[in-house]
Amino acid sequence: MSDDPWGLNTTPAVPAEALPPLPPRLADLAELEARGERRLLEPGQEFQFVGAADLPEVQALAADGWHLASNNPWDYCLPAIWPAQHRSWVLDRLPRIGSASCVGSDGVERQWLVPGDAEDEDDWESLQSEKAWAAETCGLPVPPSGRLWLLRSPWPTLGLAVVLNLIRRLHDEQHPDQGSTDEGCAETTRAAIELLTWEEEQVWAWWRGPDADTAQAWRRAGRVGDDVADLVLVCLDPADTTRLLAPAVDGGAGLTEEQAVAWARTTGTRGSVAVEATLAWRAQGMPADPPEALYWDLDWLTPAEYGEWLGAGFTFDDLKIWRRRPLDDAVRWREAGFALGDARELVMADQAVTPAEADAFDDAGIDPRARLKWLATGFAAAEARAWTDLDVYPHEARVWRAFGMTLDDAREHLAAGGDPLPPGRELGWIGLSDDRRARRYMVIDPPGTRGSVAEQAEDPFFGRPRPRR
Repeated sequence: MSDDPWGLNTTPAVPAEALPPLPPRLADLAELEARGERRLLEPGQEFQFVGAADLPEVQALAADGWHLASNNPWDYCLPAIWPAQHRSWVLDRLPRIGSASCVGSDGVERQWLVPGDAEDEDDWESLQSEKAWAAETCGLPVPPSGRLWLLRSPWPTLGLAVVLNLIRRLHDEQHPDQGSTDEGCAETTRAAIELLTWEEEQVWAWWRGPDADTAQAWRRAGRVGDDVADLVLVCLDPADTTRLLAPAVDGGAGLTEEQAVAWARTTGTRGSVAVEATLAWRAQGMPADPPEALYWDLDWLTPAEYGEWLGAGFTFDDLKIWRRRPLDDAVRWREAGFALGDARELVMADQAVTPAEADAFDDAGIDPRARLKWLATGFAAAEARAWTDLDVYPHEARVWRAFGMTLDDAREHLAAGGDPLPPGRELGWIGLSDDRRARRYMVIDPPGTRGSVAEQAEDPFFGRPRPRR
């Protein structure tokens, strides 16, 4: 191994004085970081995370065949053992900006942009310590900080993504029972060292499986390397790809190769199965670029079931809101005049609530945000109205109920100048502030209590199941 495995004396691919200006969005975040200030996002605005691939110098190098090194913990040390002519680095000038959010007592979630130096320094230092420890387990010196590593494949016919996959495969063959991340990094690095000593055709001869068959098919078609690496990893051979790229009128999906790969990844399928899944979703009107939320929000639906929702007049966004609940329920709430987002919040508060029960809170003059809290804590509209008239909040009313005390008990206690909680009780609570409305008290709900709070039935401090009476 080299005496200088990290190339401490090598110069960056783009010298500091030649770095292009940051694009406006990154420049804005860099200025925010430099000032060390938080910024409150506008209602409905979501923070779009930035990564090294957003840096213009990284994009320029990517156009020349370079790829950002994997940030998987098992791969931390690969840059140190990679052939020097096939690795490079640039200065890490990515703004360190995170986000923080909380729900206020009014039930509204607010989100801030937070400079890393203000909030995430411990996480940053922890990451550097983790990388240093990984290097030690691999017998390497501490890696230099402030670098973004870029790699390229040492073999022209094998793309970098394929090479990294083959390193992991060799590791798995050598260590089928590998456990911890620390050991995984060391053994992955050793597997990489071994693989990188092989000749290109030796790699091809060793490689077996559906992805190898796919790569061979593309090789026979005259396409190799990074050009087809993503297609190879999802096992889309020339015939599969041709079908997905064909227009819909010809039985295809009308995609680009990048979109075909994205659909395979989104549906978690490969090869001919990915082709059929993609065609089925496209037949339901899904766009060429698969929705990012498809896997997470519609993994419970087949394309045909999704078509039933469309036939009932619902949209993809509706299904994202109404996740995992039956179509009949969505129709019932819509017919009762509820927006699907409002209905979803109501059934999240109490899965058994009906539209009529929810309407009763309006009739009782209970604010919609307060209604959610009353439902979550298992109170009906009339009870909520009575407790509200006593200036008792939902989790306070829950305490009275937990100790077998009634509204009349509370009225008598409050009329005598007492506070909103039963007298003589020692109670623990959790909350984001000292505001009474934000507190959740450590009590046990009576058997049969409705609402999400009782359904959780666990100790909020330790996450342990708690006894039911």
